[in-house]
Amino acid sequence: MPNPKIWGNSNLKSAVAVGIDQSYSGFALTAIDNEDNYYTEVWKLDGTGVERLAQAQFIVHSFTNHFKVTATAIEGYAFGSQMANMLGELGGAVKLALREIYSPQFPEARYPLIVPPTSLKKYITGKGRVDKNQILLQVYKKWNVEFNNDNAADSYGLARIARNKHDFEYEKEVYDKVTSP
Repeated sequence: MPNPKIWGNSNLKSAVAVGIDQSYSGFALTAIDNEDNYYTEVWKLDGTGVERLAQAQFIVHSFTNHFKVTATAIEGYAFGSQMANMLGELGGAVKLALREIYSPQFPEARYPLIVPPTSLKKYITGKGRVDKNQILLQVYKKWNVEFNNDNAADSYGLARIARNKHDFEYEKEVYDKVTSP
């Protein structure tokens, strides 16, 4: 398995929230603590089919093993995508890995928030429909965090949502929407 691209610092000082952007082009995970320290890894999954799903589970297990995780969020599916079935399988593999890792006493870590792509964009930019390059720019402008990979930026935004700390009303609206039944 290839090495990931890494941003941030793995020496986080407290419990973390984790954001997971499960994608075949760049499987990204970010851990963020309450002091805005973060650590991000982006993996390119190898192989096909079940081998890729097994890699995704391994990555989730090994990444989360380094942190005290209090909450998780994953990006929901873009159902219009040509790869909707494959992305659904990948999301299922991630959910199963989280369920295996965390006991029922930690439901916020065990059962991730599912954040629709438009909600993630709104949380990051204030708008639900923007280009991917705007996500990278707004993550930098809003939080002073620079990525050169849109999957990394998405996982960072997801981690901030999972952390449940909001600086703007539209961020709280997104959080309330994804947490309400």
